[in-house]
Amino acid sequence: MKKKAVEYEIGLVTYVDILGFGELVRTKTAGEISRTIRVVKEAVQPRQLKTGFKTKFREIPDNDYANFSDLSIISIPLRRTSHLPPRGRLYSQLIHLVHAQATLLADGGLLIRGGVTVGKLVKSWGQLFGPAIIRAYELESKIAKHPRIVVGKEVFEELAINAGLWVHDRKTDQKAVRALLRKDDDGELFVDYLRVIWDELDDPGADYQPFLSQHEALIAERLVRYSQEPGIRRKYEWMERYHASTVSRLNNPDIASAL
Repeated sequence: MKKKAVEYEIGLVTYVDILGFGELVRTKTAGEISRTIRVVKEAVQPRQLKTGFKTKFREIPDNDYANFSDLSIISIPLRRTSHLPPRGRLYSQLIHLVHAQATLLADGGLLIRGGVTVGKLVKSWGQLFGPAIIRAYELESKIAKHPRIVVGKEVFEELAINAGLWVHDRKTDQKAVRALLRKDDDGELFVDYLRVIWDELDDPGADYQPFLSQHEALIAERLVRYSQEPGIRRKYEWMERYHASTVSRLNNPDIASAL
């Protein structure tokens, strides 16, 4: 019987790792590190419906998820003719990342950094590889830099041509996806979790302000902790600016009314 050729397919790739994992390894016990990895995996690869949020997700299959140490990769096929169209999967994945960032910060003071891209990849002999994995790694390691998840421009290029991703139509879905992101000072788009989580909370009136306060307190504590380590401190200075600008937008009546 002739073996099936190994060929690339087009997929949506999310690549995230734990910020400051090296310090965790140096300062925590194996048990504490194991718990951290488990908590991150449960946030990044949901196994059950989570309470406290409006949007619910279907379980991410093991075949679409890979992890090594502090690294997690989710790969979602986008053009397989033998499967149902990936309708809404891009929007859903970005919302899921909002939940993951908020949950990890609130529950354990954990921050993740990452990249989201679309491109060629394949899983063969249990290994995931291809240009999309390399691009996702570059987005995470060389472009994101701060505690943010950067979304590559190629994601929008795929959304423009792949009608299978649309829930409504091209223009409506592009607008919906763009509304989950924010353009940073360097021109990169990243998942705007601190703003978007407002709409995702079951009771934003009661829960959002405590989350904002927790976010602010974590930043203040880390700025002091890393006052003598400028390379690390810059990441939290970025968070401080992100927090301040988000709060400023929320305090603007015109913007707040649109949230």
